[in-house]
Amino acid sequence: MLEFLSSIDRFLFDKINHAWTHPWLDAFFPWLTDLNKNKVFLFGALPVVLSWWVYRRRGPAVKVLLAMTLAAGLCDAVAYRFIKPAVARSRPSIISSTVRTSRHSGYSFPSNHAANMFAGATVLAMAVPSVRVPAFAAAGLVAYSRVYVGVHYPFDVLAGALLGLLGGGLVGAGLQRFGGGGGGSAPSRKKRAR
Repeated sequence: MLEFLSSIDRFLFDKINHAWTHPWLDAFFPWLTDLNKNKVFLFGALPVVLSWWVYRRRGPAVKVLLAMTLAAGLCDAVAYRFIKPAVARSRPSIISSTVRTSRHSGYSFPSNHAANMFAGATVLAMAVPSVRVPAFAAAGLVAYSRVYVGVHYPFDVLAGALLGLLGGGLVGAGLQRFGGGGGGSAPSRKKRAR
């Protein structure tokens, strides 16, 4: 069974990394996958967007941002400190891949990028349902980019996404239960009279 799953994983990796490519995507996905290293994004666009959101929603937005940070941090720690050393899977660049970004060290399974993005997207989607689709679309694109640029296998990003959904779901549920609401305009739920 494991050999069968591994063959599917490698088949999909070969398709995404070698066959389903385009020069435009060769520029887009490396930019997206390394957006966390882009100084214009980190010190320009991101602070402006977050400041605007906090200004508009104030307290609830701050709670959601803190919950997103907590969820991503927990998933990142679990993936990096526990799962990766236990599984010890080599990155595809060790075997054969077209690497379209700076080489990454360390183990491959699961993808921390996918875990962190899906954790944050899950918390955000639970707190602000109106942004559910763009939040998960962004997380999905980042996860896909990790395979496209050649630093993760598809099952690495799938496992990272599942970890992020779980961690984000737990933190998001805690925010809804104890945090007093989200950062958006989600309607409040009223208990039905019996």
